Amino acid sequence: MSVRVYVDTNVWVYARDGRFPEKQARAQAWLRSLGRSSAMTVSPQVASEHHSVAQKKLGLRPAAARQATEAILVWCDAPLTRTEVARALDLRAKFRTSWWDAAHLASALAARCTHFLTEDAQSAPVIEGLKIIDPFFTAPEELVGAG
Repeated sequence: MSVRVYVDTNVWVYARDGRFPEKQARAQAWLRSLGRSSAMTVSPQVASEHHSVAQKKLGLRPAAARQATEAILVWCDAPLTRTEVARALDLRAKFRTSWWDAAHLASALAARCTHFLTEDAQSAPVIEGLKIIDPFFTAPEELVGAG
């Protein structure tokens, strides 16, 4: 099976956030590596969350936030339909995750991802076959090679 990685919103935000230069560099390295290997996917939830955070926390002007969000849409092929919402309800109860994390997990599973890249701690290192990895403790080369 080939590697397919669902990238959580926090990775996209850190890639733009100059307040944390080490995390910014690592997030950018992940996005470059995954982009080159075409192993990346996100759901509409990631684009929505990013757009909100880009303006509220990163202080991007509306046009810049829109441009950044449109760049994420290129990778937006993980579904978020009523099927994923129903699955998220089950995942939240079973693994005691936050609602938003459960929705991300449901989208990643529906997209047949092998890995979920997030800084957020999960209740389990593997959820229904989806391996959770922290981009700040794992290098992209460990997952997708040197590219």
